[in-house]
Amino acid sequence: MAQFGERAQGRLNPVLLVVLWVVLFGGSYGLYVSGGPFPAREMFHEGGWGMWLIMAVFCLTLIIAVDSVTYLLRVTTDARSFMLQLGSVVQSGNFAGAVQLCESTNKPLSRIIGAGLARANQGRHAVLAAMDEEAYSELPKIEKRTGYLAMMGNVATLTGLFGTIIGLIKSFAGVSKEAAADKATLLAAGISEAMNCTAFGLLTGISALLAYSVLNGKTQAMLDELNYFTHKGYRMWRAVAQGEQGAYSRHPIKAPGPHLTHNVGLGKGHGGKGGHGKKKSTFASLQLTPMIDMFIVVLIFLLMTFSASGEILFVSKDIKLPFADKVEKLDRAPVIAISFPENDPAGGVVTLDGSEVSTAKELKDDDNPDWKIAKLTEQLEVKKHNWKLTNPDKSFPGEVIVQADQNVDFKIIKKVMYSCGLAGYSNVHFAVTEKAKQEAGGGGGH
Repeated sequence: MAQFGERAQGRLNPVLLVVLWVVLFGGSYGLYVSGGPFPAREMFHEGGWGMWLIMAVFCLTLIIAVDSVTYLLRVTTDARSFMLQLGSVVQSGNFAGAVQLCESTNKPLSRIIGAGLARANQGRHAVLAAMDEEAYSELPKIEKRTGYLAMMGNVATLTGLFGTIIGLIKSFAGVSKEAAADKATLLAAGISEAMNCTAFGLLTGISALLAYSVLNGKTQAMLDELNYFTHKGYRMWRAVAQGEQGAYSRHPIKAPGPHLTHNVGLGKGHGGKGGHGKKKSTFASLQLTPMIDMFIVVLIFLLMTFSASGEILFVSKDIKLPFADKVEKLDRAPVIAISFPENDPAGGVVTLDGSEVSTAKELKDDDNPDWKIAKLTEQLEVKKHNWKLTNPDKSFPGEVIVQADQNVDFKIIKKVMYSCGLAGYSNVHFAVTEKAKQEAGGGGGH
């Protein structure tokens, strides 16, 4: 049987695939650790180690997709143009020339037809056997690893679900804390980790399934093309071999089934009577049921937690609360937050219930003897007025909670306390972290 060029058009071997995966994944992790240019750095930081499990799946998916795309591009040929050239040579009875044409083309279609034509002088059964043998070698290469993309899509989604559950475990641990600030900090951090893993897992899964649908559609189209033109090439040879000049053009080619199953044995190894069954679907689905069930549980849990506690005191990630030996639970009151983020030219901001009233730098640099923060005082007076309207029979408690970073200049805190006093808020409570719970990462009290 003829040898058709160098077989350098195969897929990546498993060892090289693993090496590429290690290089891609290791390079990504190296950029992240070294502080180099890494997209979505904040997302990976908040998502925890579960993000790197998904990243491993993403890197493998990318390598498989690129390998499939490059292989299909290499083996794609203009089948109609090739068959026109082959037809003119075969119909002239020059089978040796036809084999040479197939060797020079060196594509799956030409190799299958060329293998049969190389045994043209041995009869019909020898030609069919040679074409079958070559087809068994070529068809698996075209479909190889494409199905893994659908599997990677579901693995990425389930890995994202795993990371989500890890984040929720941290959230549940946060809810069990006694201090409100501890509870809020750990709950927020756990939910952030869970949502980041969910988002990245879904993004990777959707990308993998899109790649699978496109590549599998291209693969099936190529297989159908191989079946059709291989059948056509066989009939072309047989018409000439039987001395039926023009018989090839007089008798139309039978419409191919899912793959060749009658005249040429190509289909027997692929979707024919002895093959793998019907043609593969170009669609695959994500297994989202476990994730949907999990989110329903989370929703119920958060609703019950809020109903049980009445309120959650959230602490910004830019605020590191000071520590205290003794703490008490904080009651509901307006919250003034003074942050101290790193590398912030404004030196942090002062907010009242999330609304900015000043910047830390502005308050620190202001040497005016009047310590009043006008915007803060005005908003506190509005809140005091609204409280009295809704509670006409009660005396105003004048309570306010200050969440101040442990590194904030005391001059800023004095101005905040002075402004609170001017607005009628004489009971100032400070959110702190209990020293016994320092390792837990949060706290609350006054």
